This record gives sequence, structure tokens and C-alpha cells, in this order.
Amino acid sequence: MEWQTLGELAKKAAALPIEVFKAQWPWPFLLELNPESGAIATGETRAFDPERAKGEAAPSLGSSLIVYFGPGEQVILGRGEGCHVRSGHHTISDKHAVFERFGTMWALRDCGSKNGTFLNGRRMSPEEQSPLKFGTKLMLGEAQFLFLGPDDCFELFQELIKEPRIRPRSLGKFKADFAACGSVEQLREQFPGPFLIVQAPTGREADPAAGPVSTNTVTLSREELGKQANPNVADAVFNLGAHSIVRVGRATVTQIHLPLPAISNLHAAFIRDEGGWFVQDLGAKNGTYVWGERLEGRRKIESGAEVMLGNIKSIFFSTDDLITYAANRDIVGG
Repeated sequence: MEWQTLGELAKKAAALPIEVFKAQWPWPFLLELNPESGAIATGETRAFDPERAKGEAAPSLGSSLIVYFGPGEQVILGRGEGCHVRSGHHTISDKHAVFERFGTMWALRDCGSKNGTFLNGRRMSPEEQSPLKFGTKLMLGEAQFLFLGPDDCFELFQELIKEPRIRPRSLGKFKADFAACGSVEQLREQFPGPFLIVQAPTGREADPAAGPVSTNTVTLSREELGKQANPNVADAVFNLGAHSIVRVGRATVTQIHLPLPAISNLHAAFIRDEGGWFVQDLGAKNGTYVWGERLEGRRKIESGAEVMLGNIKSIFFSTDDLITYAANRDIVGG
């Protein structure tokens, strides 16, 4: 069992529909809110200092650590090498506490730790075993934890990664902005990108006056999926530069909202990770395609990549490539 930052797990999991998330991670998580940096300490456990433990830590994508328990029946937590989950916090004992599963229920037992185990603020007696509920706040010495079920973990992600809706702009408006910059360097600084151009239909189905789109995704035939975008389209340009996770779909919670019948509620996601960008299919009924190949899971993309969302064409561009595209594209409806 390995720790990772909450942000690292969010990049893999937060964009998924909740049903997919729970199918992939059906067991509990343990979130350490205030981990101590550096290597795991050896030697004597540091004495508990009530002053250092004052104040409640809040979950952070960058600093909080999370570990997934999996289907095992016992998880030992401590600083010792024999523990399933090792914490680097100096006030945790070598073998501090044990999480045990009884069917669908979990319980926590203190292992006679030096600084104690606290369950929602109450110190457990040595060797006491107590049932656990999801969402319970734990303290092991000065280290603060949350015991989370899959639903709790998913809701936490949604709260922490809230990203505002990205409003589309025409290519013509971006061209005007680019021309107003004094130099290419200023342009790159002001518009670091990347960008997603969606070749959106301009007909009735894109007209709000046409009424609400059905909640059921229209299944496209193979012939329809194979067609390129209708030539009567407008380039809707979305600037992804200020975002790390961008969900695309018909649902109102998405950052790129495409209220089109052939688009799923949660269709795909563009994710910034490890210095690059990836596209991930979210179980879309009509599929997500990169250069014509149907996507399974996620794939790294480079500037210029063609990404089909069902039968809607989009192109992923760096700033420099968008400048070139804008200078040479015949703008339709822009």
C-alpha cells in the first residue's frame, strides 16, 4: 500500500463518473491531512505535544496524502517496517493501530501506542477496538487522518477540483487579442494555452430556442460516427491554460458544456499531468477518438491532435500552433 498525494489520485480519478470510480476503487481510503515531510523517522517516538496538535488541518490536493486499503481484512499502520501502511509522522509508534474488516464493517484498534489514538476527539484505551464510520476524524499522536469510503472520497475530489465553466470564444476574437499583443513573447505570456477548438454545429441543435436536449444520448450509427464534422460549423475556442482537469459533456457540471444530443453527460476529460496533457474517455456512448482510433482509458496528446467526441471534431493546440491556425483558417460564423 503506497501513499500518494490527493492531487495525484484526483488526476487519475476525479473526472470519472461516480459509478466508474466506485467500481475501480470500492474499498476505503485513509487520508493523512498533516503529513511530516522527509524520510520515515526511526528510533524513539517523539512525545505528543498538545500545542502542536491544536487546530484542524484541511484536505489539500498538494500536501495531503492518501492510501487505498483494497480488499484486505487487516491494515496495520505505524512507522515500523512490518506495517502495511507506514506514516512518516514522528509521533506515531512503530506499530500504532490496526484497521480490521468484519464483512462490510471496519473497526480500529489501538496497539498500546505511546501517544494514543483519538476517535473524533476521544482517546481510545490501549488495545480498545471501536467500530469505524466513513468520514470519521482520527488522530494518531499529532497526525490527523480521515477514514473515507468511496463516496466520501469522490465528493471530496469534486469539492477540491471545482473548476469554473470555460466560456467559448470565436477564433476571430482570439485573432484580435493576439494582434493587440506587442510581441510574440507577450502573447505567449498572456495566453500560455493550450487551447481546444471544437467545431460546433451552428444549426438548430445548437440553438437554445430549440428547447432542452433529451437526457438520453442519441446513439450514432457507424456511418454517422465516420462522418467528419458538418462544414456549417463555427470554431468554438476554449482556453485550458488556467485548468488542470477539464471535463467535456452535456452535463451542467462540465467545464466545456456541449449540449448536443450525441454527446454524453460526461463524455471525456482533458487532464494536465506530469508536464503534459492527456485525454481520457469517460465511458461515452458514442466514443472518444484520437486520430481516428477509439480511446480506451487515457492517452497523452500533443499539439495538433484531432480528438473526435462522437461525431464532433475538436483539435488540441499549443499557443504557437493556434496562432498559425488562426492566421490561415477561414472563419465561419466567427
